[in-house]
Amino acid sequence: MCGSHGCLAAVASGRAIAKELSALGLDTASGRDVRRLLNEGHPDAVRLAREAGRRVGEVLVTVVTLLNPGVLMIAGELSGVPFLTGVRELVYQRAMPRATANLQVVTSRLGDHAGLVGAAAMVVEHLYSPAGADARLDRLAP
Repeated sequence: MCGSHGCLAAVASGRAIAKELSALGLDTASGRDVRRLLNEGHPDAVRLAREAGRRVGEVLVTVVTLLNPGVLMIAGELSGVPFLTGVRELVYQRAMPRATANLQVVTSRLGDHAGLVGAAAMVVEHLYSPAGADARLDRLAP
């Protein structure tokens, strides 16, 4: 998501919603400001987050139809209830019933730590992969 004109980030990101809320006279500059307003239950923030979720859902309908995943995990500053509701609304409404029969659309429980946990998992996987372990054992062998 690049943020250029026509890009999903340009219309369905925290920054895009912050821009729309600023135009409505609210003091918002980032996704964190939007999240704060969502936590406060601000009606315009809730409405715009749900609309952003619908836009993301439109894209995910294709993903679900083509790949038939068991889980879609939504993460990030907008991953709260209004955004998730918008995503679910479009995905379950427009994707093929066969593709959504067992689909779960959930939010990440890791929050701001998701990137760090993912990076740690990659390091552990690399260090302790069967090929990596075999290579280390071969270096130790006489």
